[in-house]
Amino acid sequence: MMRSLLALPAALVLSGCLGDVPHENPLDPGSDRFVETGVLRGQVTTYYQPFLALSGVTIELSPQNLSTTTDADGLFSFREVPVGEYWVFARDPRYVEDSVRVLVQQETPQRLLFKLDALPQITSFAGRTFHVGSLPPEEDVYFALFEAEVSDPDGLADIASVVIELPALGLQDTMQVTATAGLFDFRLFGSELPHGELHAAIGYPIRLSVRDRLGSKANPKELILFRIIDQLPAASTPRDLQVVTARPRLSWRPMDLPFPFRYRVRVTRVVGGINTLAWESPALSEQDSAVTVDRTLAGGEYRWTVSVIDEFGNTSTSAPAAFRVQ
Repeated sequence: MMRSLLALPAALVLSGCLGDVPHENPLDPGSDRFVETGVLRGQVTTYYQPFLALSGVTIELSPQNLSTTTDADGLFSFREVPVGEYWVFARDPRYVEDSVRVLVQQETPQRLLFKLDALPQITSFAGRTFHVGSLPPEEDVYFALFEAEVSDPDGLADIASVVIELPALGLQDTMQVTATAGLFDFRLFGSELPHGELHAAIGYPIRLSVRDRLGSKANPKELILFRIIDQLPAASTPRDLQVVTARPRLSWRPMDLPFPFRYRVRVTRVVGGINTLAWESPALSEQDSAVTVDRTLAGGEYRWTVSVIDEFGNTSTSAPAAFRVQ
């Protein structure tokens, strides 16, 4: 009992001194520097169901110049934010930026939800030219084949359009879906260009743009066609429906071109007027001028061509020659 009585005056002394404690902490309501603060929380998910959480997204608070990143669950938070109005930005190079204006209050924590639209991506964009020889009276065919591989984190179904443009010649068209997921192609024939010549496209930028269903666009890509192989290889023997063995030897006229190239030989079988690939050679060197078919061909009528292909895939193909296997 005596110990308690002795402690009481000390407590009274301390209590009397509290009025003299300086209120310098801005979190102390008695301080002249006291600022009311609040809490801002939120989550970032994908735009479409099943609304997957997005980690690593940068969340910025302006004008406080505060920033944080979302965690593995797409969550973020700001604590002790001075009460007031702010812009909150969600930024990630893979997605379309989003923002919202919020009022931070002391009593009520703010909760935000960002749903970000993923930007479509152009994985690759390539173009090659083709010169295909024809038998008289038909004319040779010139065309360019463009191929684009695209993707979208929201799924390929979100791709709305894949457009190819040649602004210098006023050309704009839509690339077509192929049997390979995410691969689009487009054939540009010389007959569609000024003077009916594919050469009119040489040297001009050709642009690819991709847009998703919400109108968001991928960073465009450009390429330039720079070569058309005008020289045609010529199939020598066999030709004119010559009868040959089931493993014929095919020869052609050697070519001398001012750039590296390789040969390729293709043999098709003609059944009911339809050509079906029967055999194709491996890549052959510039020094080759003949190749032997290394499989037994069934009896029937065949067509064969020889092509030259440069290191970029530009191709020139001979007019077809015909032979028969008995």
